Amino acid sequence: MASTPPKPAPARYHGVAILLHWLLAGLLVYQFALGLRLDAVTGTDKFAAFQLHKSIGITILLLSLARLALRLTLPRPAEFGQGAQKLAAQVVHWAFYGIMVFAPLSGWIIVSTAKLKVPTLLFGVVPWPHLPLPPAFNQPAVLAHTVLTWSLPALIALHVAAVTYHLRKRDEVPGRMFPAATSVVAGVIGGVAWLGLTAALGLSGPLPDLWSHKASPVAEPPKLPNPLPYPTPAMPSPNAEPAPTETAPGAEVAVSCDWTVQPGSKLGFTAHYGGEPINGTFRKWQARIKFCADDLPHASIAATVTLASAATGDADRDENLRGASFFDTAQFAQGRFSASGFKLLEPGRYAASGKLSLHGVDRPVRIVFTLVQRGAAATAQGSTSLSRLAFGVGSDEWAATDQIPDAVAVQFTIRAVRAN
Repeated sequence: MASTPPKPAPARYHGVAILLHWLLAGLLVYQFALGLRLDAVTGTDKFAAFQLHKSIGITILLLSLARLALRLTLPRPAEFGQGAQKLAAQVVHWAFYGIMVFAPLSGWIIVSTAKLKVPTLLFGVVPWPHLPLPPAFNQPAVLAHTVLTWSLPALIALHVAAVTYHLRKRDEVPGRMFPAATSVVAGVIGGVAWLGLTAALGLSGPLPDLWSHKASPVAEPPKLPNPLPYPTPAMPSPNAEPAPTETAPGAEVAVSCDWTVQPGSKLGFTAHYGGEPINGTFRKWQARIKFCADDLPHASIAATVTLASAATGDADRDENLRGASFFDTAQFAQGRFSASGFKLLEPGRYAASGKLSLHGVDRPVRIVFTLVQRGAAATAQGSTSLSRLAFGVGSDEWAATDQIPDAVAVQFTIRAVRAN
């Protein structure tokens, strides 16, 4: 019985393989170029740049595995050349696969075994887990990532040299990686333009975060006028008659010194990263306030803040704030401030000295605020400056103050009504 003759090898690669080839080529060039400028990026862009670098790396890993699966399952053009030429082509191609798989894999290991566990959200949307590996894997992964990264331009140079060789020979090899309707000249021009664009974007392009999964808009911390406008109390003349009242003779009107916080109140903070301000708010907090202007020694405030409610407008950064290196909300869920006995600094301006409990540390804190009171409604605006390191906020590499200064400003606007 005659055997079925084997099908002839196709003239070019499968369309999906061609698409993945050029997509991966652009991503690899972009990723390498972006990596060159990571250290030069400053401010809030630095955090975004590393998140983008991680997202592109995982994308390259997943697409490379898909490309490898296609190579092993789909028919492909016959291998070209003989002897050393054929062996060199095979070595270069498999070296590319090694870099495309193991470079992002080593980066994933680095992130997973770092002292500071920064969560990864692919393009700000898809949570990506850490590998369950011990810290001992970190340094070998760093070395592997460095070697593989710097091997990439050498392989690209060899690949370009091989393509140039085939173009000069005018053989069919370059055309195998273009669609059938595309001429080799048009394909080469388009490929060069595509790689040039990705290189330019990686080296100096913007770092947009339009795809980021952001928290709801965070209001800017209030700018505190100094001083706030307040009504100047009229000083009665010594000879003036008492103002008539509607109360019966001998009756006393009891005025409550308790106040209820109203919607529209805000508690915010401002830190700096790489010289750029980062503004945030706490979405969940409450306060009990006792205040009468004629009884300041008995005035008091007791506030409780849910630290996990901190929002800076970036979901990744907010998750980092909740981690063990900063607020460590798993162990210290709340911050508390309490003060009793206020001091009048000038009409409408007060100071309160109390204690802040944060991250398991108690420290004295003094706040200064202005107060506008109209009848049973009042608005207080104030601020203070805290030392984050005094409360142990920012450990490991975040304990350094070159990128994140020690001082953090806290601002508040409290709108309240007098309790009945």
